[in-house]
Amino acid sequence: MEDFHQISITGRYIYCYLCLRNAAKSKGLENIPGFLDAILKTFTSSSRLDDWQSEVDEVRPSIVLDKEKDRNYYKLNSYEQVSELRNYYLKNTLVADIVENLIWLGISQLYVGFNSDSSFEYVQDIIDLLKDNKVELPNFSIISNCSVNVSNGWGNSVDMDIFL
Repeated sequence: MEDFHQISITGRYIYCYLCLRNAAKSKGLENIPGFLDAILKTFTSSSRLDDWQSEVDEVRPSIVLDKEKDRNYYKLNSYEQVSELRNYYLKNTLVADIVENLIWLGISQLYVGFNSDSSFEYVQDIIDLLKDNKVELPNFSIISNCSVNVSNGWGNSVDMDIFL
């Protein structure tokens, strides 16, 4: 686990996204809805993470499952998409828990200086979820080149698909 403190936010996010995919596949869960997958994957290549945050704020499980949020709350995603997500999260609670932590990992450092410990707590939560559910962790070497010493801890902007 100490190795993660040498990995950039981008690298940590990639690793945790791979955890999400492993969990869904390992447990035979439905595929991640395409529009959610696309939003999640843009984190590593976005030059406007404030815009990315606006998008993910509407797809976070804690928001989608909040019965107080009605159709007027959602501005960037259609209510039909949100309804699809609500059903998906309710049927796939492991995935919902991982997505929640993955999104918080992405937004945890947006408006403050890099702090390895504050973002690492989400990585640890996701790893614990996989271990508790007997899901194989991704190979750490996939992100070993994502150095924390690049771009003030953020790492290089990359296309997520090259890690898949």
